[in-house]
Amino acid sequence: MPRVNAPIERTLRHASDVTVDDVWAIADFLLPRLDSLQRIHDAATEEHRIAVGLAEVTSVLTLALESEILGAARVLGRGRSASLPGPCPSPAEDERHSQRKLRLTRIQGYWNQLCGIVHPWCESEGYDHARWHKVTFRDMAEEAEYRRLATETGLRPHDEEP
Repeated sequence: MPRVNAPIERTLRHASDVTVDDVWAIADFLLPRLDSLQRIHDAATEEHRIAVGLAEVTSVLTLALESEILGAARVLGRGRSASLPGPCPSPAEDERHSQRKLRLTRIQGYWNQLCGIVHPWCESEGYDHARWHKVTFRDMAEEAEYRRLATETGLRPHDEEP
């Protein structure tokens, strides 16, 4: 069942900004269109095969993104008994930082792929131009570092007009 999406007036800039609602908004926009194509085209046609393939990729990316955004703790918590093991020792700060960067890198990659899939519909009614675009940076810290280095070297950041 499609989720009801309230209009969101914000532009995604970083992978850390992507929410589960952003992800499902794309799935809720795209999957009914692909389902419609599957129904109107015979299974032996290229149109049907393309629609099936895109629906599969969209579903896989949607679920992968949801899992990354919600985090492993929620996924691991499903189906556990009431007797949970004691707390694990917390990883070192640099390991946590490394894990966070890896998680945001995966979110950025999956999100950018999903945005690439939905982009051909950019002229369609309901397409959310503010949200459904690729993100360049994992988070504000990465963007700040990029801008610092660009300034230091005298280069113009890629998103500034000439």
